[in-house]
Formats: sequence, C-alpha cells, structure tokens
Amino acid sequence: MAKTKDPFEELKKTPYEVFVAPRPYSFDLNEDMVNMIRAEFNADAVSSRLADAIKGKKKADIADVAGALFKELGEAWMQKTIQLSEEYSDRTVEVVLESVDRQGNQFLSWPHMPQRFVEIAYLSTQAFLKVPITLNNSEEFEYRIPQCALFGAIKEKCGDDVANLMTCKDYCLTALETVRRNQDIEVITDMPKTTAADGYCEFSMRKL
Repeated sequence: MAKTKDPFEELKKTPYEVFVAPRPYSFDLNEDMVNMIRAEFNADAVSSRLADAIKGKKKADIADVAGALFKELGEAWMQKTIQLSEEYSDRTVEVVLESVDRQGNQFLSWPHMPQRFVEIAYLSTQAFLKVPITLNNSEEFEYRIPQCALFGAIKEKCGDDVANLMTCKDYCLTALETVRRNQDIEVITDMPKTTAADGYCEFSMRKL
C-alpha cells in the first residue's frame, strides 16, 4: 500500500517569524510601586493617624473627626495609586489601554481600569494576595475585603468602640469616588456590607 503523502510536508519546511516581545511581559505588580504605596498607606500608618486625630476628643466628636480624616486619606491613597500605576505600568493595564486605543472607545476601560486601581491599592496595603472580585460586567463592579488589616489596626490602637463606628468606610468610599472622577464615569458607589456587622466589607460601583 502506497504511503500517503503528508499534505503539510511543504508547510512544515516553510520558515516563519516568531513574535519577540520588546520587553518581558509581566502581569505582576511592580515591587517599587507597591512599596511606595505601602510605606505611606499601610494599616499601621493610617490607624496611627486616626489615633492621633481623635486623641482627647469627646466621644460625640470622634465620628466627625475620623470621617474627615479618612476622606482626606482615601483620596490621597487612590490618587497615589493611580499616579504610580501610570508610572509603573503592568501588562494588565497595558492590555486594557491598547484595546481602548484600537477600538477608539474610552468606555471599554470600564470596569477593567477601576478594578485594576482597586487591586493595586488594596494589594499594596492589605495582607491578602488577591482581591475577591464578586461581580464584573458592563453594569456593575463589586468586590469584598475580608479580614481588613486597617480595621484590625484601628481596633488595636483605638479600641473596639471606635473600630465598630466604621468611619474607615469613608477611606474606601472616597477612594472609589476618586477612581470615578479619574475615569469620568457615571456610577453609584455603595457599601452594602461592613466588617463590623458582617465580618467583611463589600463595595460596588454601579453604572447609572
């Protein structure tokens, strides 16, 4: 029986170019970026700022003082994150931006860019290695923060009563508002779950 000719024989002999990346691709976060964010906004540093701010304050005034501080710090935290994520860009961000450039549609960055900013901010300041993303679609972006290091540090430095006021919610919600302004998107930010009541915090950004 005659041997069947391999139809791909000639094709296999044909040389082809292999794509070589101009630099190694990495989806990991830049360590220098992480260290800079962590140095300024780690749980110990932020909770110490709170302890100093409420020291000697009347119980009735603590919530207002803490809330104002966390709004200020939350904006600074996310602004620093966004700034450094642009200076130390990773492949995840680059893929999103390349898609936006190719399609000419800035709306393609939702919800991927907000998610990446959130991931960078929390992974740089929390003890866990992955942010639990519970929802990511064209209408809503939602995530959880389990075993929050900041909540624990506040309990340690300021006591259970202060921690359970959950004034730290203004830290995270203001950070999300900063993302919203940066991305110029129309969304409603919400916090349906809190560590004090539910054992974890849950946040969402929902398109209008």
